[in-house]
Order: sequence, then C-alpha cells, then structure tokens
Amino acid sequence: MGSTQETMEALTRETKCLFGAFEESDRGLALVVAEFFDVTLERLLRARFSSALEKQPKLIKPLFEGFGPLSTFSSKISVSYASDLIQDWMASELHVIRRIRNEFAHSLESKTFLDPKISRMVDNLASLAQAVERIEKTSGWKKGKPKTSDMTTRYKFVMVCVRTGALLQSRVAVLESHGLEEMKRIFTSKPYL
Repeated sequence: MGSTQETMEALTRETKCLFGAFEESDRGLALVVAEFFDVTLERLLRARFSSALEKQPKLIKPLFEGFGPLSTFSSKISVSYASDLIQDWMASELHVIRRIRNEFAHSLESKTFLDPKISRMVDNLASLAQAVERIEKTSGWKKGKPKTSDMTTRYKFVMVCVRTGALLQSRVAVLESHGLEEMKRIFTSKPYL
C-alpha cells in the first residue's frame, strides 16, 4: 500500500482518464469507463486486503493477474460486494456497465448509445434517478430545464459513471488512509455512499 499522497495522485490521474473518455466515441467511452471501474475496484480490493492486515503484496498480486480469481471485472464486482465494500445497488450498476462494455467490445458492427438494447440498459441503471435528483436539489436544474426523458442516453450514462466513480474512489481513499478500521468499516457499509 502506497502513501496517501501517492494514492491521491493515482486517483486524480485515473479521474482525468475518466473525464477524457467523455470526448471519445460511444465505443471508446464504454470501454474506458469499464476499465476505470475495473482499476478502481482492484484498488479497493487491494486496500481491503492490505488494510491493517499487513499482507504481503507479492502474495496478493497474483490474485489479479492472468487467470487469477480476481482477474476479471465481473469477479472484482462480485468479491467487492461479497466483502461489503460496495452495496447491492452499486454491484448491480457495475454489472450493467460491464454488460454495456461487452455490447460495444464484442460487436463487429459499430454501435452507439442510440442502440435500443444499450439504451434500455442505461435507462435501467439504478442510480440514474439518484444522480438526477441530486443535480435538481443542488442546482435548481428542474425549473425550465430538460427532464430525464429528454436527456440523451450517453449523457445519462456519463452522469451515472461520474457519481458512481466518485463514490468508489472515496472508498479507496478512506480504506487506504491511516484511519481507524472501525471507521473505515462504517464508511464502506453506508448504503447511500
């Protein structure tokens, strides 16, 4: 586990990559976003494994490499959920993002967020309503502005990814901090965080 400064620098660099993906094609956006979450979940799991347990990194590293049990995005989501690092809504969200990534990555045809199947998956993202509600509360956005149904599917996807990404990165920062283990556990178990 690195220093707090190193962690913050890495999280900042990764956030810039996420925001850079918003300039990509639809396919590029889906692929970069999924990789961002894959990397962030790996950081979260490594922080949990190392936190206060003083586990040797050389013994943990193979879990995430090659055919290791945590080498896939799907397995990282499932183990993060099983070990109470993320709540059910976030696990469901990340699995939908993974499926969206797969739709783009495993198609010879050029797909976009206008594709009906992808659009339905985005509309089913659990935190979309929460993200819109938060924006409406903090910015007065509702008055005279478009409704959720008027937003593009790509915009909805970006909103959810920014919110979920920020929450996941805050968990990494907390777990990698030098705070009390009980406080870390309480923070990661909050259903709204």
